[in-house]
Amino acid sequence: MIEPEHLATLAAVRRTGSVGGAAAELGYTPSAVSQQVKRLERRVGGAVLERVGRGVMLTELGRHLADEGGDILERLERLESGLGRVTGGPVVGGVRLVAFSTAVRGLLAPALRSLATDEPDLTVTLVERDPHEAIDLVASGGADAALVHNWGDLPLPFPEHLEVVGLGVDTADVLVHRDHRLAGAASTTAAELVDDAWVCAPEGSVCHGWLSHMFDLHGARPRIRHWSWEFASHVGLVAEGVCVSLVPRLGREQLPASVVAVPLTDPVPTRRVMMTWRRSMAPSPAIARVRAALVDVAGQRLSTGPTASP
Repeated sequence: MIEPEHLATLAAVRRTGSVGGAAAELGYTPSAVSQQVKRLERRVGGAVLERVGRGVMLTELGRHLADEGGDILERLERLESGLGRVTGGPVVGGVRLVAFSTAVRGLLAPALRSLATDEPDLTVTLVERDPHEAIDLVASGGADAALVHNWGDLPLPFPEHLEVVGLGVDTADVLVHRDHRLAGAASTTAAELVDDAWVCAPEGSVCHGWLSHMFDLHGARPRIRHWSWEFASHVGLVAEGVCVSLVPRLGREQLPASVVAVPLTDPVPTRRVMMTWRRSMAPSPAIARVRAALVDVAGQRLSTGPTASP
């Protein structure tokens, strides 16, 4: 009989395009992944991978196994996820979480602390990713759940087999140097910042999409001079007076004396923070417990927002 573990390994190779990538995702060594692939090939009587350049791709047999095996793995995941509800025992097992950076600092850090105390048999591992990549990882089975966000009315592409629940709403401010002309303003608008130089997350990120959209509403484009994933780097640049930045309040560290946060209006830059997971994991007590811990923290650190699926 084909081992489900071997099907999961093959699926990981397909997602990542390499044995090394699958090993990193699954927490194995490349040698262990290769051995599992070889055992699978012996079982099915043919090659499931072929080398292409520096990577690998699935053969026709491999694609058949991955396609059909995906349904089998989903049913097994649903079966395993519901065991805790039937037995009524303590929450055990592991949850692979993916989250954006400010949620790691502002929500997950305190939630993981409480989970470590209340659920000692539950293991949660964390990887930091932008929302688009996080959704892809959960959808493909590379992670169990994710914290993601979308700005304003810009949607996120959730596949139909994912469940999504809102945790609350976060707000961003424009950060300016204390000598900036708007440093003493009660609020400002994108129209008043058209001529300023900006630092922003790279193109393709959710944050870049919102900044561009915000200026689109005023028929303009932001003058982005600097690119950085890290909001701490944004603050450092603003502190030297070389640019301005749009930085969320969630997970934001105390600002230096030379940096001033000015609220934005027209539009108000708000983002909805959400948790998502595969429907096949919906019965999982581990997912439910992680969600409950995040809801508790979000209730303290985020404003009230919609809780239904988008």
